[in-house]
Amino acid sequence: MRKRKPIAPLAVLFLTAFGWFWTQFGTATPGPFVPTAAEQEKLALFRQPEDWFLAHLQGPPEVVDGATLDPKLQYLAEQMRPLGPWFERLMPAIFATPPSRRWVRNSIDREWQLYTKVTAPMRQVEDRAIPGRDGPVPIRLYWPRTDEPGQLPVLVYCHGGGWLFASVAALDRAVRLLANEARMIVISVDYRRAPEHPYPAASDDGEDAYRWALANAAALGGDPQKVAVGGDSAGGHVSINTVQRQLAAGQPVPRALLLYYPGTGLPRRDGSMQRFAVGYGLDASFIDFLLPRVFPGISDHDQADALMDPLHKAESLRGFPPTIMATGGFDILRDSGRAFVARLAADGVPVADLRYGPLTHSFLQFSGVVAEAERAATESARLFGATVRAGALPDSVAGATAP
Repeated sequence: MRKRKPIAPLAVLFLTAFGWFWTQFGTATPGPFVPTAAEQEKLALFRQPEDWFLAHLQGPPEVVDGATLDPKLQYLAEQMRPLGPWFERLMPAIFATPPSRRWVRNSIDREWQLYTKVTAPMRQVEDRAIPGRDGPVPIRLYWPRTDEPGQLPVLVYCHGGGWLFASVAALDRAVRLLANEARMIVISVDYRRAPEHPYPAASDDGEDAYRWALANAAALGGDPQKVAVGGDSAGGHVSINTVQRQLAAGQPVPRALLLYYPGTGLPRRDGSMQRFAVGYGLDASFIDFLLPRVFPGISDHDQADALMDPLHKAESLRGFPPTIMATGGFDILRDSGRAFVARLAADGVPVADLRYGPLTHSFLQFSGVVAEAERAATESARLFGATVRAGALPDSVAGATAP
């Protein structure tokens, strides 16, 4: 078979320079995600067996700390790396205007759904707007089909995307899988994004959604005593902030916390930040781009407070609920995520450290084509559902995993 080069998840950003005029016509028509012919071709490529990718890698299989990068993800990484310099040059132009931001956000929403597993249908999905301190907060509610009697637990979930892009649409398939496997009602939060709405807008919306869920869980068919929070990447930071704010206000904390490769604070140049700086789903150059737009006026780590930088600045994490942390072995945020696990454990918080060695950042978006990503998404969701129901981690996973 002739070797083809698919468009990488973040590579769609570069197409914005050539498609700027398309933005004048707005974004795609809302509705269920239906892949285009070109997207179907990309999907078909990544559904091929691993042997095909092993045969088409540009270099030998990458091994770090005893883990071998999944060959599909390595193939994708090899396509992305040459684009790194262009990424740095084009990002300021891409985010310079509202139309160009709309275009790239819509593109990312589609790309993230494309490779995510299609799971069983929901019993009901509903879009709403709930009250927030600065105006309505859009949410999407998911009710799974289940024969479980009584009220279901509730999860308030915040998507990733560097606080700049992605939405409830981007995570739609991933959240459906989570709702089904955890057997929970999920409230997906379409929080405000930078640069239009810099920090703490996203954290404000996430906290407002959690408080709304507490007050309205019973009306949704959920259990008000079993309301949890979670998120991936930037959404993980929003969820951590929700817990911190509830503790500081003396208000009920979430029943449990679910974190996928989260932003735990302002990134430092740790080992994984340097080792996986280019081509593993989240580049260091993108982090350098987003930080001044998300946290304007914060020019160095000393200016950040405990909410901006929980890992390094929070005096204590005592009082956090049982936490599940899922990280990939080839992720720029791997070491900071694991350091957060260590801090939680040191402060007496029950924590499960789920390490998926072959995976990169944003692995939830590859559950439809990468077997280990599907295992990670399914396994973590089931574990979280059990944790929320019991109010505690199962004994088999409690405690930080040894390095």
